[in-house]
Amino acid sequence: MEPEWTKQIPSTAICNFYYFFFVVYAVIFALSIITVIGTAITMKPNSPMMFPLLANVILTSLIGGTIMLFYYLMCDRALLAKETKAPDHVY
Repeated sequence: MEPEWTKQIPSTAICNFYYFFFVVYAVIFALSIITVIGTAITMKPNSPMMFPLLANVILTSLIGGTIMLFYYLMCDRALLAKETKAPDHVY
């Protein structure tokens, strides 16, 4: 199923690639959460831009958080793929 040329790529290289993007999206997620808190504190409650701005930042944080977890899972799977499986039964 896997092409021959991709089998030469070590799992740690794949994990490092996905881990880099995990960190990038973790920073985006953290900044968007800080932005939500900062916006909620500094803007007037009756401001017409309050709801659209907060909705945009919350949507950004949800997307960033989801992608962040996806990249973490891909890194984790890349490392687990090369480990040997434990036997299904124990005597």
